[in-house]
Amino acid sequence: MGEPDVKCLNLMNLDAMCIGNHEFDFGQENFSKLEALAKFPILSANIYVEATGKRFADPCVFFTLADGTKAAAFGLTTPETAVQTSPKNVVGLNFTDPAAEANKLLAGLLKQTGLIIAVTHLGYEADLELAKAVPDIDLIVGGHTHTTVEPPTEVGKTLVCQANSYGLYLGQVDMFISGGDIARYRGFLRPINESIAPDPEVQAVVDECADELEERLSEVVATTTVLLDGEREQIRTQETNLGNLICDIIRDYAKADVCVWNGGGIRASIAAGPITVGDILTVLPFGNIVANKEVSGEELRKVLEFNASLQRPSGGFLQVSGLTMEINGNTLGKVTVAGQPLDPNKTYTLAASEFMLAGGDGYSMLATGAEPTYLGYSESAVVLEALREMGTVSPAVEGRIVIR
Repeated sequence: MGEPDVKCLNLMNLDAMCIGNHEFDFGQENFSKLEALAKFPILSANIYVEATGKRFADPCVFFTLADGTKAAAFGLTTPETAVQTSPKNVVGLNFTDPAAEANKLLAGLLKQTGLIIAVTHLGYEADLELAKAVPDIDLIVGGHTHTTVEPPTEVGKTLVCQANSYGLYLGQVDMFISGGDIARYRGFLRPINESIAPDPEVQAVVDECADELEERLSEVVATTTVLLDGEREQIRTQETNLGNLICDIIRDYAKADVCVWNGGGIRASIAAGPITVGDILTVLPFGNIVANKEVSGEELRKVLEFNASLQRPSGGFLQVSGLTMEINGNTLGKVTVAGQPLDPNKTYTLAASEFMLAGGDGYSMLATGAEPTYLGYSESAVVLEALREMGTVSPAVEGRIVIR
């Protein structure tokens, strides 16, 4: 998985890339295959192999600018990776504090280079904190939160950049370096749109993949009479009709009392009209196996309390089926299951993804207690076949999640 992406990045002649949380979505073995395919270094200074105490990847790379200035770039990966991918994908790895690792590296880099660049997958706010904690970094090129930063943000003498996501922009920073410092600069985002002619070599990679997938992905499986809302700002903060539809389908398939699904696992909306196989795989791209788990009402309440405590928007924010809940600020209020108050002593069958049941997104309480029963199919396969049978859907927001 991911080979077309790396092939296209190779054609861009990258100097370096930072490991992000999604590099582990298909496991460490798959990442190693992609790393071998890449013609550029994939960096991270703060991921360690627990068994050896050595870094999982190269921490930094050195290069020389056109004027002869020696420069170094190092990578930092969000420690949230440990809970933002299935824990089985990062078993044996330790994600350490980014600022501590940066300070450790810079003690040596400052003696060898005139320009220090951090290539990060931490998120914009974390990049700002990094710049304050490690002021000798000259430039931070970040990702993870999909933030549009134009012009670069100045934190002391450090420039912090980010260019949204999904190739919408090409970020550019031009700098005049004097004595190893940025004397002046300009930074902006170049929109990537239809006005730009495709690169023939990249287009060839895209065409090869498209030809293989087009017939299958364009198959219509159902119709929706309404927009199915999976927008990031909604699905990670509140109840949405798409979240309801997915959770209802999975709860029915699993024959469960309740279903909870992390909003970060639902990645897009679907416009009113035909629903294709491609739409479903875009919305649910991770291939998580659906599972059941027996939980007490007290255990279920701990899950919902953790959900309520999250700083929204959060990929861990839950979409639900079979229950209603009130959230007052960041505190859980009333909860009902099948219309009745949650009973702490009753046993409920909970449907969720293997990701969550392994403690993903911080739900460590789900990794204890009764063993899950894995039901054999991924969420995308379950939703796809259910929609095929349903034909037409018109889900609504029903007041399952009330936030005050």
